[in-house]
Amino acid sequence: MSRSLRTRLIVAFAAVSLPVLLLFAGGALLYARTVYLGLRQQTVREELVANIRTHVQLTGSLEGLRPQEPPPEERGQPPTAPSRGRVEPPPLIVLDPQFRVAVAATGHPQGLLIPVADRGNLTAVTLNARPVAYLLSTGTPPRPDAQTTAFVRRTAGLLLLAVSLATGISVLLGAWFSHRLLAPLRTLQGGVRALTTTGQAAPLPEGQPDELGELLRAFNGMSAELERRRISSRQFSADIAHDLSTPLTVMRGTLEAMKDGTLPATPERLSRLQTQTDHMIQLSGDLRLLSMADAGDLTLKLRTVNITELLSDVEETFFEVARDGGVILGVNAPPDLHAQLDPLRVTQILHNLVQNALNHTPRGGLITVAAGLHGVAQLRITVADSGPGIPPEQLERVFDRLYRGDDARSVPGSGLGLSIARTLAEAHGGTLTLESVPGNGTTAVLTVPLNS
Repeated sequence: MSRSLRTRLIVAFAAVSLPVLLLFAGGALLYARTVYLGLRQQTVREELVANIRTHVQLTGSLEGLRPQEPPPEERGQPPTAPSRGRVEPPPLIVLDPQFRVAVAATGHPQGLLIPVADRGNLTAVTLNARPVAYLLSTGTPPRPDAQTTAFVRRTAGLLLLAVSLATGISVLLGAWFSHRLLAPLRTLQGGVRALTTTGQAAPLPEGQPDELGELLRAFNGMSAELERRRISSRQFSADIAHDLSTPLTVMRGTLEAMKDGTLPATPERLSRLQTQTDHMIQLSGDLRLLSMADAGDLTLKLRTVNITELLSDVEETFFEVARDGGVILGVNAPPDLHAQLDPLRVTQILHNLVQNALNHTPRGGLITVAAGLHGVAQLRITVADSGPGIPPEQLERVFDRLYRGDDARSVPGSGLGLSIARTLAEAHGGTLTLESVPGNGTTAVLTVPLNS
């Protein structure tokens, strides 16, 4: 494909340069021929003037004058046969001092009186300061002699040679430019092949800051993103395997001990087994939801929802948990605030955010869920806690699947809550971000269109 494109570029160079060169060569040849014929006409005029003066000096009149001697190379040769078709008059007609044609020529019989109106461009031929004849120009160019013909032929040959050389040079330059121009594409082709065969590609040299350089930079960005996702996917699979194997191992050990009679099946042990089972069920459900979102199969059941009532339901759900933990949970929302959204999915988002806030808010702390308009077309819901906050370097990473900060490893949860919440927010066409200052709590900001 690259060779084909290179060939096309070379042909394009030749196709553009050849007509221009031929046009230039044709113009140059026409100009040289015109200039040379002008000089030839001037020579003919000077020779005719000298001939007239010599003839008049010898004979005292114009009688018997031969207006123009044949070219030196033609003298002594038999006269050429008259040409067929229209016969052009000679370039100059010789007139006597009374403005009559002295020597007959085509269209100008001898003795013809030239009208006064046509005498403006006559050239006087004088002898001893006395006009002895006049020259009337007919506009007919002088017949090219052998020297003129040879000059035109040599000039045409040289111009043709120059055009051939220039075309060859343009083809070579086209090959050189196309080689340099297509170098980034060859580099990109190598990167794509490496990415296809090995699944990863080394960063490509970005080259010049032009469109092809932008293409290489885009490929490097895409390759880096693919590598990041590959590592993240591998880490995600390892984390999932760990999160599933750990409770299963504990459950198997406990059940085997109960079966052997080593451990009695007390209500406390059965409760821990139920907790591990609930954890795996929740993890399985979260994974299924994320898988549906990744595949684009996540559907929303949109309807108009009273936001104030929805927040009150969330408050009621977590009221006892907050009270038992010594945390004050409050809701602040204007009455009759409505939005079109999926109440089940938005409730799931808020449950994740409030549960996360409860996990990190110490006893005596405060959690506030507030709602309001953001502009005229968006709903903004915030969940603010008075916990220890999140370090800046972890603010974006907490949205990664299964990511848990060092201080969050001791709290319950699968590590998928915030990732699921952001996925559901984006499914509504909204955003979910975190604002946090270490020591001053964290605020989760959910923004969705009023009409999702």
